Amino acid sequence: MAVLRLALTLFIIEAIFYVLISVYLRSTKTEALEEEWDRRHPERAGDSPERRLFVRRSMAGFRKTLKARLVALVFVVPTLAVLVIAWFVNVQ
Repeated sequence: MAVLRLALTLFIIEAIFYVLISVYLRSTKTEALEEEWDRRHPERAGDSPERRLFVRRSMAGFRKTLKARLVALVFVVPTLAVLVIAWFVNVQ
């Protein structure tokens, strides 16, 4: 029963960190794209329909980038660490 509680707690913590990191990465990418738009089009700087369309189109492929995929390691690395620690503790 303790293993299930540990697994559930670990999953919840990992999910929270996954969401937070994903939101942060999307936010920084969006901000960079907005700054790029303002740099390319100084006469149309600021919020505009064209700028929102540019950002939306540029963000379409963001989920497929390596940076976005590496966020999934939030689930893998801590789980493997707990398993390795538990294995070492039980072997000795």
